Amino acid sequence: MRAQHQDVSLLRRLYTGESVQQARRAVDGLQNSQTAIPETASPAQQFLEARVLVGLLEFRNLYTRFPLGISAVQPRPDVIGLGVESEERAAEILFNLLPSYAPAHNEVHGVPGLRITRRHQTAIELQVLGESARLRLTGLPSTLWRSAEERALSNWVDADSMHLCWRSSPRAWTAEEREHHARWENPDDQYVQVKRRGAWLGSGLLRRAALLHTVANTFMADGHHSAAFGMARLVLQSSHARAQGPGPHNVVAALLDPVCGLPLELKRYRGDTDENYGSDQQFVLEDAGKTAVLDLRAAVERPPSRLSPELWQAIVRRMPRSGFTSGLSPSVLAGFCSPGAA
Repeated sequence: MRAQHQDVSLLRRLYTGESVQQARRAVDGLQNSQTAIPETASPAQQFLEARVLVGLLEFRNLYTRFPLGISAVQPRPDVIGLGVESEERAAEILFNLLPSYAPAHNEVHGVPGLRITRRHQTAIELQVLGESARLRLTGLPSTLWRSAEERALSNWVDADSMHLCWRSSPRAWTAEEREHHARWENPDDQYVQVKRRGAWLGSGLLRRAALLHTVANTFMADGHHSAAFGMARLVLQSSHARAQGPGPHNVVAALLDPVCGLPLELKRYRGDTDENYGSDQQFVLEDAGKTAVLDLRAAVERPPSRLSPELWQAIVRRMPRSGFTSGLSPSVLAGFCSPGAA
């Protein structure tokens, strides 16, 4: 293997969490026009991935070894694979992504049209019916994926009051899903246009989700999305362990990297540059075209009291010893804190 390819594959591993062999095969298989972490091949795939990222951030009720409960990602132009940490986290993901209809509120929860379309020995595939957008969930044997589905079903307090679209109509959209999609995803609606223009950010972050645990001492992450002033906005809130390795500025440095990063610029920084001090930090990044904003709010703090000591020690053991070695230094951040800085 050429030295350049080897360097790129090792860099890619930081973003994806793949094994050395997986990263090398992926880089060797890239076309000349593709970057080390390829973009999606279609707007539908990009939009699905953006929704999946928000789902991972917004909907979780358990603590996991990895910040999002995702150990690794495998991004390809036509599909993305997510390595799910546990059966419990898999059930949460299925519960929040697979569509169900609540007649009492006339609402569809989850992603309209999304179905389990393929089953493998250690993975399942989800696809939006009638579209090419796909998601592969990996990391568990087939028996545990079946068990995760049953857990997802049991999460409903009153399953009889819900119309489970993905179970009742596995090969076609339901009328309720079509109505919901027409109402809330109208391409002529300005809010929808803003969301879709900025979907590249959520998709790009999902394809680089391992950064949270490969270059920084992140132990938990959540967040939400919105749109305002013609830009999609993604708020990512991360919790970091004090004096346990590299801090959150390493994530930002990696996102700004010219080889595997995203087309973002650091516009504002607030906080103390000494990450061991314990103050909160805020990094605001946006693209030159002003389609999307990433608002990263990082807090150095102790683990929650509800986190078991065994799980906390497992989290500490997997934290990296070194961060992202180029790009953004504390002195650069200090410049953003100086009088008159943007």
